[in-house]
Amino acid sequence: MKRGRWALQWGIPLILPAVAAAQQTWVGPNLVANPGFEQTDDRGMPTDWTLSAQPAGCATFGVDTQVFLVGGSALRTDLPGQGSASLRSKPIPVEGGRRYLFSVAFRSTGFGPVGEFSGVDASVGIDWLDAAGNGLLRVPAVGFPYNASEWDLRDQFVQAPPQAAQAVITLGFSNRSQDVAHENIPSSLWLDAMQLRPYDPPPTPDWARQKVPRIVEGGVSTSRIQAYQLSRLNMAGGKWSTIVNDPGSTYGSSITSPDGVGPGIMAHSPYFAGTPPGLYRAVLRSKVADTARPEKVGAVDVGSELASGRAQLDLCPKDFPAANTYAEFGMDFILRTAGYWMFRVYTEGDQEFTADTVRVFPLALLEDRQLLDLYPGSEGAIPAGLKPKRGSPFTGLLVAGLTYDYFRIVDAFHLAGWDMKLDTVPVCKSRSQSFPGFPEMPAELFGHNVIYLCDVDVSGLTLRQKHMVAEYVRRGGGLIVFGGHKALDRGSMRGSLLEEVLPVTCREGLPPLLHFPEGAPLARSALHPLTEYTDFADGSVCFYLHDVQPRPNAQVLVTAGDRPAIVIGRVGQGRVACVAMACLGSPREGQTPFWQWSSWLLLLRDLSWWVAGEDEHFGT
Repeated sequence: MKRGRWALQWGIPLILPAVAAAQQTWVGPNLVANPGFEQTDDRGMPTDWTLSAQPAGCATFGVDTQVFLVGGSALRTDLPGQGSASLRSKPIPVEGGRRYLFSVAFRSTGFGPVGEFSGVDASVGIDWLDAAGNGLLRVPAVGFPYNASEWDLRDQFVQAPPQAAQAVITLGFSNRSQDVAHENIPSSLWLDAMQLRPYDPPPTPDWARQKVPRIVEGGVSTSRIQAYQLSRLNMAGGKWSTIVNDPGSTYGSSITSPDGVGPGIMAHSPYFAGTPPGLYRAVLRSKVADTARPEKVGAVDVGSELASGRAQLDLCPKDFPAANTYAEFGMDFILRTAGYWMFRVYTEGDQEFTADTVRVFPLALLEDRQLLDLYPGSEGAIPAGLKPKRGSPFTGLLVAGLTYDYFRIVDAFHLAGWDMKLDTVPVCKSRSQSFPGFPEMPAELFGHNVIYLCDVDVSGLTLRQKHMVAEYVRRGGGLIVFGGHKALDRGSMRGSLLEEVLPVTCREGLPPLLHFPEGAPLARSALHPLTEYTDFADGSVCFYLHDVQPRPNAQVLVTAGDRPAIVIGRVGQGRVACVAMACLGSPREGQTPFWQWSSWLLLLRDLSWWVAGEDEHFGT
């Protein structure tokens, strides 16, 4: 059984079972016909889809074989001026009452500035039909940003009404920019990788049903479940969330929305970061005073920073088994990106509605390849002809974790020549690591001779950013990955797209670093031009080391206590080095830690040249 890292509100690591297989057993096959718009009719239009415009002729449709995400084409819709366009799938057989995972990839140009509605918008909904084709319900599935976007993804769990037998996916794309922004904004929208997949919710594990013990503020929780007492969250005690003592509540108090206050937010959680990708369940414990009333009483939702809304559950009085009796309501959601997420509890404010706790727990953790199995193409597209930079000026990108200064990467980089430029991305630490300024576009990343990842927890990188770095290497780029407290096997490298290009494999879970209290001496492992003139006789030592395993085609350059310390390898047209040592430990008198070693800067400089393909510096 594979193991993953659990970190939620406090970023506290815990070893936790994760899903081992690439194929997820809780989702079925894609039911959408021609989901990538690959099949076309004699007019060149995608089969199994109906395209229309209002007024007629205001929009153009086409299958784009130059801009696409997966397969060999995408659907492109252009609205050069005022009007609207629509897209409808052919009816898809579904089961009434069953849940489905819907997702679609999109790209757009035009639209408007970020955060401003300029009159151009697009969204996808689902029409649920009965067996005779009569409409039962139309639900919004996903909405797209108001601004232009490179390839991105929107997804949501949706549930068919009990009488549903068919589903029709519908796109609405409208350009009213002349009316709203008082200028015409020609806009285009690409769609690809449309999915509607049956979802079979996994059962709630027994361990997730137990009461979560309370801890002292600032204390350490090792529970796989996080329980949030709503009477202690943001907004508690306000107009919509009166705090009351409640013997029937989990922790002695709850929040109540009084009758007649109107709709509002009862509780708003903190913004949680550092949560590993996975399938999660949130369970709200609540009660109502009157179960006979027909109108909705409240709701709970989950939102995210980079992937929009994750889930929403509406509650009606009839959903409660009895008045003034607590019941639990669960909703499932997928966290698939870096960035924060949060939940909110709402009331309609037209009767007494009480909320106690929200429990959140993982049903399955997801490695990068498992995410790609769920969402093909979600790693993004990189232009086929884009190649990493070679030659001068020698340019590096340093993702600078906590110990980068001890590794002396900046000093070593500037030894590589006079015409140097080093771009630095700081690693910011709050509840998790984040990387402000890390390249978002492939061309920006590929404009470097070498990339340094120093003491980096890669869970803070998006799937697209990890894919860009991996492709950068495969297409001829140079990468050096350094160890540290939050790096390699301790930094979510296991099972990531980045591990696939490393010359080593990482251990599972969150293992401790190998510790050499007396210091493990460094030694040359094999004759290589990189270490031919390195002086190993001055007694340099390492105290902490990652327990990595070299791949069969890798070469160990340096060992520490007979364990691999520096390993190099080639992937595709690129080269990678892994420095498995961590700048930790206290040397005794007469000992020299490796980061103060007289040969360290020269070795790191030559390592930078080698991964960048500048072999003429030492004749390899």
